[in-house]
Amino acid sequence: MIVVSSATSNTGAAVAEALLAAGAEIRVLGRSRDRLHRFADRGAEAVEVRTDDPGSLRAAFAGAHAAFVMIAPGLIPGSTDFPAHQRRVIDTHRKALSGLGGLERIVSLSGWAANHAGARGPVWGLRPLEEALDTLTGVKSVHLRPGWFMENAVPMIDEVRATGVAHGLIPADLPLPAIATADIGVVAACLLTGRRTAATRTLELHGPRDITLAEITAAIGDAVGRPGARYEQIDAATLRAGLLEAGFSAHMADGVTAMTSDVAERRIAMTRPRAAETATPTTFEQFLANAIHRGHGKS
Repeated sequence: MIVVSSATSNTGAAVAEALLAAGAEIRVLGRSRDRLHRFADRGAEAVEVRTDDPGSLRAAFAGAHAAFVMIAPGLIPGSTDFPAHQRRVIDTHRKALSGLGGLERIVSLSGWAANHAGARGPVWGLRPLEEALDTLTGVKSVHLRPGWFMENAVPMIDEVRATGVAHGLIPADLPLPAIATADIGVVAACLLTGRRTAATRTLELHGPRDITLAEITAAIGDAVGRPGARYEQIDAATLRAGLLEAGFSAHMADGVTAMTSDVAERRIAMTRPRAAETATPTTFEQFLANAIHRGHGKS
C-alpha cells in the first residue's frame, strides 16, 4: 500500500494519478472526502484526515510501505502566523510516521527554495520538513526539490488575454527551471514504487529547459491571440500592495514578497546542473496548450 497525503493539492493529485496509472494500490488522504471521489472511483481508498491530529494521521498511514508527504496547504492568504501552521504540519507528520511498522520509503515534496538556508515566506518550512523526516529511523527518505512550477503562469493567461501585458517581480530575462506538476507526480510515483532510486536524499527537478518570463509571456500571447504580448517587471512594494488588495494579510503579503524577491535576486536557485536524472519532459508550450484546453485562463 502506498499512501498519498494531500491528494487534493496539485502535486498530491499528480502523484496519485501517476500511481493509479501504474496500477499501484493506493490510499489517498485529504481534508475533504468529497474531493477525493475522483480517485476513489478508480479504486483508491479515500480517507479524510486532519493534519493537526497525529493519531488520526498515524491511523491513515497504517499498513503503508511507502508514503508521499508534503506541507499543505502551501499558502493561506489570511494567515497571521504561517510558520506556526507549517510547524504543526511538520510535527504532526513526524509523530504519525515515527516507528510506523512496515514503512520503507518516504518521498516528500520540498522545493528549490530549500537550497537557500535563509528561505522566507511560504517556503520557509521546506527544509525543516526534510530535516524532520530525516530523523525517522528505518525509512529511506527522498526529498524532491522542483524548481519554478509552470502552474505559476496560469494567472498570467487571463492577464495577457485581457491586456497583452503580464506583470511580476521576477526579472523578465531571469532563466527559470520551469517544471510541470504532472512530471513531479511521475517522478514521485517511480520513487514510491521502487521503479526508480535516487543517489542522494535530495533530488532537484529542473524541467526540460530554463525559460524566462519574457518567453512565457510571448508564448501565452501567441496562444490566446495576443501576439507581441510583453512582460513588465514591478517592484516589491507594488507586488505587496496587490496582494493586500487581493485579500492577503500583511503577514502573508510580506512573506510572498520576500519569497519572490529571493527568486528574483537569485538567492533561491538550483545547485546542480540539469542532467538526465533531474530533467523532466513536459515543455512550457505543451503545458500551456493543455492548460488552455482545460479552460484555464478563461474569464
